[in-house]
Amino acid sequence: MPLKVLNEICQMVGINPDLPVEECGDFEFSSIFTQVQKTIAGINDGQFETRLLYKNNHPWEFVISLPSSLPPEGKNKVYSSANIGIDTYYQQRLDKTRLDSSKTNITRTIKSMLNKAYRKQFHQEGDKHKALENEKYKTWGELLTAYAHQFEKGDTVAHLQDFYSGEPVTIKLDPRYTPIQNAQRYFKTYNKSRSTLKHLEKLMAKNQQDIDYLESILVLIKQAESMNELDEIIEELEKENYLKQHPKRKKQQQRSEPRRFVSSDGLEIIVGRNNRQNDILTLKQARGHDLWLHAKDIPGTHVIVKLPPSLTSINDVPDKSLEEAANLAAYFSKAQESGKVPVDYTFRANVRKPGGARPGMVIYDNYWTIMADPRDAKLDEK
Repeated sequence: MPLKVLNEICQMVGINPDLPVEECGDFEFSSIFTQVQKTIAGINDGQFETRLLYKNNHPWEFVISLPSSLPPEGKNKVYSSANIGIDTYYQQRLDKTRLDSSKTNITRTIKSMLNKAYRKQFHQEGDKHKALENEKYKTWGELLTAYAHQFEKGDTVAHLQDFYSGEPVTIKLDPRYTPIQNAQRYFKTYNKSRSTLKHLEKLMAKNQQDIDYLESILVLIKQAESMNELDEIIEELEKENYLKQHPKRKKQQQRSEPRRFVSSDGLEIIVGRNNRQNDILTLKQARGHDLWLHAKDIPGTHVIVKLPPSLTSINDVPDKSLEEAANLAAYFSKAQESGKVPVDYTFRANVRKPGGARPGMVIYDNYWTIMADPRDAKLDEK
């Protein structure tokens, strides 16, 4: 039996639950044994109810007690029989253990990918710095071209004044070449660096997209509440070629649905569970006049507030609903543990997906920003 049930049995017979076993005598043991028998008989006769208590949508404890007109706070569910309730409790606990193990494994894989991407970013930044240093060769070529008449083949150095800064410049010359040939060599080095820089900027942009995407995946993995949700994320990673496709993986028959809430003003708030849902929710299901929210510059999920068509001004959006939706956007983001989180919001019409963007990735304009507190995301899910 759970500790809470044993404590209740002790209290029923007037024994302190914290009394050490070595201080108990025949009276205490006999009283507890008799009460346990009565409790079991009561369960069989339907005098007691079995209630499962949940934390963060996962089973936390089951309680067998007399029916109460005041159920405990938070999510809970009453079962018709103790056997069904207890079986459900342990099955859900096993499911939770399996989910946590799978989340740990896939998180380790994604973090390994991210570490490689961040190392690549570090080396790319170094290459970019070197390429930018070669910008000076353009100026050197221009100076040598303009003042070529002051030098001749065989010179090893040219002392000139920079056109732009007015600072003195010392330029090394290859004595095998004329001043003009030295200038051309510097122009060639500069042009090569420019080409390298353009190519490097494309590679850096792609690597940054990979980083942003994988960071968002980590958030979604952490928030997954079932194996079904986690399998959808893994399936997405396989389609995006981050993971090898598992030949024995069954295609998801039943897709998960977004989280749904109702604001204090009666407006529906919808929160995506994964990138597939984010794309469908934002780009296909939301109407142009609906409100769209996302944690600012932080990996997170898309949040939609369904607004009536008559509401066309941002000033008409109920303040309480906006605050509640922003708190949800902050809670379902990487900044879940933070105190204050900036959240951007705009009408759905201002959100679009660039060509070739990863799942869940969008851009937006004409937006406003509100400070939200993820700790205040207290709306109950429908």
